[in-house]
Amino acid sequence: MSSVPAFVVEVPYTTSPKMSRYDGPLIHWPPQPDYLQAKQAELTELAADLCADDGRTQTKMLIQEASRVLGLPQHASIQQIRDLALSIEEDVALLHNDTLVAICFCFPSSWLPAKRLGMALARIHEPVADGKKLVNASTKIAQIMSDPQQGSFRRYVWTITTSPHLSQHPLRKNSIAPQKISDLYYRLETQTTVPISSPSGRASLFLVRVEVCPLALVWDNPRQRQQICASMNSMSSAVLAYKNLEHIKSFLQSSINQKE
Repeated sequence: MSSVPAFVVEVPYTTSPKMSRYDGPLIHWPPQPDYLQAKQAELTELAADLCADDGRTQTKMLIQEASRVLGLPQHASIQQIRDLALSIEEDVALLHNDTLVAICFCFPSSWLPAKRLGMALARIHEPVADGKKLVNASTKIAQIMSDPQQGSFRRYVWTITTSPHLSQHPLRKNSIAPQKISDLYYRLETQTTVPISSPSGRASLFLVRVEVCPLALVWDNPRQRQQICASMNSMSSAVLAYKNLEHIKSFLQSSINQKE
């Protein structure tokens, strides 16, 4: 799983809800067997943290409709959010009337997905550092996500981590300070929204595909190296702390200075 993900580092960095209309393939298909095995392994150990749904018949129907919209060949047999997540590489969350009713995130980023069940999107976004604009826009975002006339949207969220794991669950995180570039990894989330037809209000699917590769695969490019540092320099102290990037930022800047 060390192929190079898309390089999507923006300067300046922002937590504003920037999503672009997207009309390409909704999922990465076919899924890689080793990727699905990694998801299964996380669920075997940490299912109570990663996966939850409200148990309603309506939610099961929406999950089945979501699998049909995604074009899964076995969609008729999928009624549980776990089954859906294990059929594709993407982690999945289902919102109904702006509330999270089902989620299966095998590879979360420093949060426990099951704890968010029953929350509105604004409340889910509350912990995000410098996220006031995101929280304020969350109700509108949820409405747009579920509007068939709007279609799908996509955004990218990147970070640098000391952990090679796809999952950033607290048990998987590595707090050791980096000593060399090979201690670091580039992590990218590709987030895609999909409106889902519902007879009882608005519904949407939120897909997240996680990729991780050694940072050296992007750091060796001078332009990309400078862009990473410029983006980090534009982050507030709150964002750096939220993303666990304080020590990483200092180390990378020292690496840049040594090269110059």
